[in-house]
Amino acid sequence: MSRRRPSIRARRSAFTLLELVISVTMMGIIFGAVGLFQARSQDQTRASFAREQSESHARRGLDRAADELRGVGVTLLSPDPTSALGTSTLTYQRPTGVTAGVITWGTPSRLRLELEPGETNDGTDEDGDGLVDEHRLVLVRDLGTLDEQEVVICSGVAELARGETANAADDNGDGLVDEAGFSVRRVGDLLTIQLTVEAAVGDGSTVSSRIGTNVVLRN
Repeated sequence: MSRRRPSIRARRSAFTLLELVISVTMMGIIFGAVGLFQARSQDQTRASFAREQSESHARRGLDRAADELRGVGVTLLSPDPTSALGTSTLTYQRPTGVTAGVITWGTPSRLRLELEPGETNDGTDEDGDGLVDEHRLVLVRDLGTLDEQEVVICSGVAELARGETANAADDNGDGLVDEAGFSVRRVGDLLTIQLTVEAAVGDGSTVSSRIGTNVVLRN
């Protein structure tokens, strides 16, 4: 008994079905690759935006702090930030004028690092902004008087400087041990100010920017 060979039309239909399966598979791979590329691109864009945001906030906060401390009296700093720990709270007096060749000083002011409202120092994000134990830098003018005023000059300040961990060591190699996110240190008549600001990327991660500057004190 002879077998009938499949018709050309039948063979062509089977081949077309195979082509369809291959095409669908290839399209799936292509779309998957495109989707992965887009997701990575979006992640990079978010990270770049967050980094620019942290750098901008850090620059503005540092400039404001430097303006406050420029030209203050060496002997009018409290505490005197000469230790290897530096300080994250500094009380100072600014010059207001010169009388008979003698500098007159204004009422004390203070820069201090404190926890953001709603946050506690427990390693969690209580206020839900994506940052853990974030701090803020506060300027207090006319300290201890009836005219005392507080102004927040920078938010999102890290608890510790970038590269530092709380281990009683100088992890980032700048000479300060367990350096805070805002840190001031004096060497002679030169005051070094460092500020680290964080920003949430949006995917559970954060980025940080650390910048510093020096200001000259008055003797």
